[in-house]
Amino acid sequence: MKRTNNDIIRQLEELTLENERMRKENRKLKEENRDIRAENTRLLKRVEVLEATIEERIEKAALEAVSKASAPLLAKIEEKDNEILRLKAQQSKDSSNSSKPPGSNGFTRIPNNREKSEKKQGGQHGHKGSRLNIPENLEELVASGIAEHIILSEVSEGEPYVSDWTVDLKIVTVFTECRRKPVKLPKIEYGSQLKVIAVYLWVIGLIAVKRLTQFLHEISYGMISVSKAAIAQFTSDAADSIDLTGSVHDLLNGQVINTDETPIKTSERPNKNGVLETAEKTTFNAYIRTYSNETTTVLTANPYKTEESIIADNILTRFHGTVSQDHEAKFYNFGNSNATCGAHLTRELKGLAELFLLNWAAEVRLFFLDMNNHKNYDVHNGATVCAPALLRGFERRYDELLKEGKLRLVTMTPKTFGYDELRKMVNRLDKYKDNYLLFIRNYEAPFTNNQAERDLRHCKTKQKVSGCFRSWKGVLNYCKIRSVLDTAKKRNANLFDSLLALIPHSFPAGQ
Repeated sequence: MKRTNNDIIRQLEELTLENERMRKENRKLKEENRDIRAENTRLLKRVEVLEATIEERIEKAALEAVSKASAPLLAKIEEKDNEILRLKAQQSKDSSNSSKPPGSNGFTRIPNNREKSEKKQGGQHGHKGSRLNIPENLEELVASGIAEHIILSEVSEGEPYVSDWTVDLKIVTVFTECRRKPVKLPKIEYGSQLKVIAVYLWVIGLIAVKRLTQFLHEISYGMISVSKAAIAQFTSDAADSIDLTGSVHDLLNGQVINTDETPIKTSERPNKNGVLETAEKTTFNAYIRTYSNETTTVLTANPYKTEESIIADNILTRFHGTVSQDHEAKFYNFGNSNATCGAHLTRELKGLAELFLLNWAAEVRLFFLDMNNHKNYDVHNGATVCAPALLRGFERRYDELLKEGKLRLVTMTPKTFGYDELRKMVNRLDKYKDNYLLFIRNYEAPFTNNQAERDLRHCKTKQKVSGCFRSWKGVLNYCKIRSVLDTAKKRNANLFDSLLALIPHSFPAGQ
């Protein structure tokens, strides 16, 4: 019995030890289980991170691959877009937004580029009107033979009346017979009045020679048939009697000379050795140049558009005032100062703003227009100089705008849309600052070179009518006669009388 109890106690002890061992082992397993779960959690998070990283890497790699593959295409597209914008801007250039002449506009509809003013529409107060009137000195004109006064009366003498007038012209062919002693053989020639009409219509009216001969034939009821050679001789005789020395002196004694030149077509011109050459199945380019001011015009013809031709004209070489011109390099070598045309500048700035989307150009354009408006206001009110403080403000604003243009240029990539246009304009305004500001520094200097433009406009109309000049002598004759008549017009002289003074009379005075 005692043994049995001991066995039981021993078994209990063994069971207790086994239980304790198992409890320890269980605790160890629990700890290992926690570690495994923790490691599992860590590994899951690691997997998540790896999955996210892999996705990012795949996405990044894909984006890099796409970007690398598309970069040349995008660059090509950008290049094409810039080229399209450049070509559209180039095609949209006309006389309203660039220095291109109006003749290059073709049939393109050109918008009105006049700046809106505060003036009312219609004729302005004080402008010279034009209406049908009876001259107050009619009887004097009748007595001098310039006019006729025909009276048709329905009332008896002494009765009250009112007069209705008709103003008309009477064209009559006049045959003048001059009888003399038979010392020389008899001759017949055209009279000075007919010659003046023919030259006037050819030079001022810009009528083609063929139509001019037809016109004279019609108005004389077929009694006069003037040949083309005769009309050419009329103009040659008139031109040969012209001496422009006085007009040149008037220009040299002025403070400003406006100058410009325009190309013409001619079948004949002197070459560089001075020998006349004739074009075959084509025409030559030559140039008519104007030297003018408000009262005088002198036109010259030159076979080439060179500085040597200016020296050959021998006008600017003797001039010591201000030369107004359109920003041509060769003209800067003459005169004491040069006023560069602001009209050309503002048109080009308008083109930069509208066609090349450069807002800076619009600001510069507005600045120049404001300066010109101020000058016009000063001149209208009798001022002869710009107020010093205001002038300094204009100078300072010019420098600020120039600095802004240079900074804008720095932000642009070379060869991109508008870069070259902006670069050229900034460099020009920097280099020719004194020339562009001369009109506000010196009120005698004009803002525009429109005077020269107007003095050359007839040349383009002449070319449209006649196509080209047939001889170099014809070009020179045209320039000389037009110089005299344009000067007479500026001085309010009668053009017919001015031309009549150039035509040799058929018979001595009194016969």
